[in-house]
Amino acid sequence: MKRPLLWGFAALSLGVVTSFYRAPLWLILIFSCLLVVMPFFIKQVKNSQVFFILGLFCLGLVLGSTTFLQSDELEPFYEKEVSVLGVVTDYPISKAGQLAIKLKTKEISSSNDLKKQLKKQIGLKTTIYLESDNNSKIKSSNLNYIPGDILLLKGNLSEPAGKRNPGGFDYDLYLKSQSIDALLSVRPENIELIGQETSIYDQILKIKRTLEDQSDAYLSEDVSDLLKGVVFGEKDISNELSQRFQDAGVSHVLAVSGLHVGYLFVALSFLLMTMKIRRQYWIIFLAPMLFFYIALTGFAPSVIRASIMLLCLTLGQGIHREHDALNQLSLAGLIIIWIWPAQLFQAGFQLSMGAVLGIVIFYQPLLYRYEKIRNHKRVKNKITSGPLMQGLILTFCATVGTLPILLYHFKSFTLISFFANIVVVPLIGIFLLTSLVFLLLISCFPFLGPVLSIPVGFLGESIVVMLMGINDVGDTLGFLWINRGGFTVAEIGLFLWAIFLISGYFYLKLPRVKQLVTAVGMGLILILMVSLFLPKNLVVTILDVGQGDSILIETPEGHHYLVDGGGYLFEKSTTISENVLYPVLYSKNIKKLDGVFLTHNHVDHSQGIEELIFDGYPVENLFMSIQTNNEKLLQQQMAPVILLKKGSVIEEPGGITIEVYNPEGKINPKDDDEQNNTSLVMRLSYKNTNLLLCGDIEAAVESQLAEILAAESKKRDFQMIKIPHHGSKTSSTPAFIQAIEPEMAVISVGAHNLFGHPSDEVLHRLEDNDITTLRTDKNGAIEITSNGEWIHYKNYQN
Repeated sequence: MKRPLLWGFAALSLGVVTSFYRAPLWLILIFSCLLVVMPFFIKQVKNSQVFFILGLFCLGLVLGSTTFLQSDELEPFYEKEVSVLGVVTDYPISKAGQLAIKLKTKEISSSNDLKKQLKKQIGLKTTIYLESDNNSKIKSSNLNYIPGDILLLKGNLSEPAGKRNPGGFDYDLYLKSQSIDALLSVRPENIELIGQETSIYDQILKIKRTLEDQSDAYLSEDVSDLLKGVVFGEKDISNELSQRFQDAGVSHVLAVSGLHVGYLFVALSFLLMTMKIRRQYWIIFLAPMLFFYIALTGFAPSVIRASIMLLCLTLGQGIHREHDALNQLSLAGLIIIWIWPAQLFQAGFQLSMGAVLGIVIFYQPLLYRYEKIRNHKRVKNKITSGPLMQGLILTFCATVGTLPILLYHFKSFTLISFFANIVVVPLIGIFLLTSLVFLLLISCFPFLGPVLSIPVGFLGESIVVMLMGINDVGDTLGFLWINRGGFTVAEIGLFLWAIFLISGYFYLKLPRVKQLVTAVGMGLILILMVSLFLPKNLVVTILDVGQGDSILIETPEGHHYLVDGGGYLFEKSTTISENVLYPVLYSKNIKKLDGVFLTHNHVDHSQGIEELIFDGYPVENLFMSIQTNNEKLLQQQMAPVILLKKGSVIEEPGGITIEVYNPEGKINPKDDDEQNNTSLVMRLSYKNTNLLLCGDIEAAVESQLAEILAAESKKRDFQMIKIPHHGSKTSSTPAFIQAIEPEMAVISVGAHNLFGHPSDEVLHRLEDNDITTLRTDKNGAIEITSNGEWIHYKNYQN
């Protein structure tokens, strides 16, 4: 078996994935049996190889099942006040009146039931809510905790949210990759420092914090943040600086990776060669330096991966053994997944592995083809590629390996990143090495800080200014941005087919090879074209926007409508469109909305609509109630406004009908406190499927509509109702529910909201009527699919 580590990494990863997705036992047994009998049918496969792969597959199953437990031992403690005895594992991060601390527990016990105890090491992310005094200064005295501090805390324990919307971020899975199992929220007065225990790692973190403090003392905020991001991979840097790198498509330089390890290796190699140290002894110097840097950067998977590959390369060169980059990459992947199985699903790990894989597979073939084309007619004085072309090809190869991952996780990619990487990455390398020298010297000679900071500050400010210029160009050339979800299987196949073809992996001089390659390419293109014309279903997704409403409608004819856009009752640092709407739209490859409905003008329904409209997202029509009072949207010129009332009907060529039942009368804007009952109440119909969307209407309007809807329900069944006003006790009256007689009810509501929604009274009423009830706070987004005859649903939480 060639490259056994590559097969081993694939087997281990498959085992973890199988456990994560809860594959049935029969499927696991069939796969295992196929592996066992493989040597009987393929002579090149040996029994030892099969057992090696099978063993790693089983190890992956065990690692996955112990990481992604079906039953959570913390379940009895969730949403309850608990007492926690734990050790601080990192320095606190302070942002927006909150202090975040990572803990490893020694003991968790229920405050109300002392018999409920869990004596086990569990990772917690603890949020301390700080208060302000009359002078608006944060009361943070006695909160300067350091790694190794033993704390006794009393607070509320909660379960991290998983993936709650299409294209959404799985926070629970991310925290698992950081060895964090739950969230704890506490008040400063409920924290007691009771002791201290130190480790070698704590001492390394102390060195890191000292160096960061020196950076803050001598450099401007932007340059200091740049240094902390580039040298240490620090996440606690300004959002504005992070956004600049992200907009330019070079955010990877702020996450320590193989790039940074490579620069360190170049610097150390230069020193060792200057000192005339023989290559077989380099490993003695390289290993401790890399281990120290791994600890300094918080055991970042990309640093571990690059360090393992470098150590293998250096060791191989020292003993004169030929190295195999794919085997080295696989060894790094095996070690990381063995220690942290959840890393397999994280963007950082996937991007790191993908970038190196793209470079290993495609860089040399593409460089060879480029030089061959350039020297096609030259016999002598052949041209070799220069640093610029080598850099472009390297960037292209890394992009090939990461593009599907970028689109899957981040839903966007900018072509300007090719230029940005060529310009920024070399400067970042120089900045990294200069910063390391700066930190080393001022640690030994602090009085030189003001002088030594001048070149570092100049280089850092130059990089920041250059980024601003690149982003200005990017804003001007907006068409260079690609916003979409991940590739389909057919698209990935076509993508790889094209790259392997360009790289010259297919020997096209053989007619049969040329015919096969052509047939595969045409087949993939045909699959993509046919998929565009396959019959589609109606898909209605009630999004989880917290305490608000937002519903995405995808029609069989490929049209898209949005009913409300959610919104935050209290101001947040990020917008609802950034957090929910854009990821949903991009993940579904929706380039424009054929219509947007604003049921009524309350912030938890209107804010997202306003953000989309004024961001310039393409909207064909904006539908609003004749009684809306949203002057901002009524007067905007970006999307034509159509006011709806009782009797208004919107019909689609594919058989979709949207009929309005409320409000009625003439154009008459109502005040904010009357907006609930001005809500658009709409019936969405497709053949025999009927869904009722009710906005925030209350009992008065429900009583007016009950008779009309009772008559409607005799003509057509209502399979689903979006419960009015988030399940408030002022809505969903018995007469209204009985008039509709739905099979399923969906409540769009925020967890732990201040209004007590949904009301127990409403929940009992739905239960008494045998109505299946789903809630966005419990179930995440609910996706309803119908072909007009049958109807299915799924939820995104768990």
